[in-house]
Amino acid sequence: MICKKQLPYVLGTPLAIGLIASPLFATTEPPEQVGRSFVDTTQIEVIYPQFAQVGGDEIGGGGDDNDGADRVNRPVNTGPPVTATPAQTTLFVRRFEQSEQICESLGDEYRVACFAQTYRELANEIPANGDYAEAREVVLETARELDDLVRRNLDRQKPALTARLTTSAGETVRTPPIRAVREDRVASLNEQAADILEEAETVLLRSASSDASRAIHFQRIAAAVGSNKVLLRSS
Repeated sequence: MICKKQLPYVLGTPLAIGLIASPLFATTEPPEQVGRSFVDTTQIEVIYPQFAQVGGDEIGGGGDDNDGADRVNRPVNTGPPVTATPAQTTLFVRRFEQSEQICESLGDEYRVACFAQTYRELANEIPANGDYAEAREVVLETARELDDLVRRNLDRQKPALTARLTTSAGETVRTPPIRAVREDRVASLNEQAADILEEAETVLLRSASSDASRAIHFQRIAAAVGSNKVLLRSS
């Protein structure tokens, strides 16, 4: 069980990154953007807990029993079917970009669990009904496969890390604790995780080719997953 008290030690220097500060479902079309960096400037700090987590919670292996249960049993984002729009897809792509930024700030041995955790969080927010439903299933299955890699290769001697993000408006958000894998298996596991993301990218592109109305949206999501894959392969 991880101790909730945090040591004041912060790993590294805060990094300037984007944080998801806007509502997931957009009501207006955002202006056309060039490149990847168009979100609020925030800081991310990686915090060491006092004790390493050795439990078996879902995705990333972090949190206490109640926290884990809350995340696993979170209600599916159901409701009326949601039609894909450029604004909505932009927000999903933004999530993937921020996932990459968070995971890049952690050490290599935390990277697989970080993507498992952030993909689970994203899957919980993608509508289960409508045009994005198939994308949600792909993201959720990817999170499960990544989590399975982590569970089979946990380094129980290393602490779970939490990323604390502070927005330009002063709002603070914490990720769940994220576990490390065994250092001697990092290269192999990151490559396996990259293969899992590559498969997700392929499935998304296949879905895009089967439905012209969703094509551009699934292509953009697939490209974002592909970018995450590149980070894993560069580790």
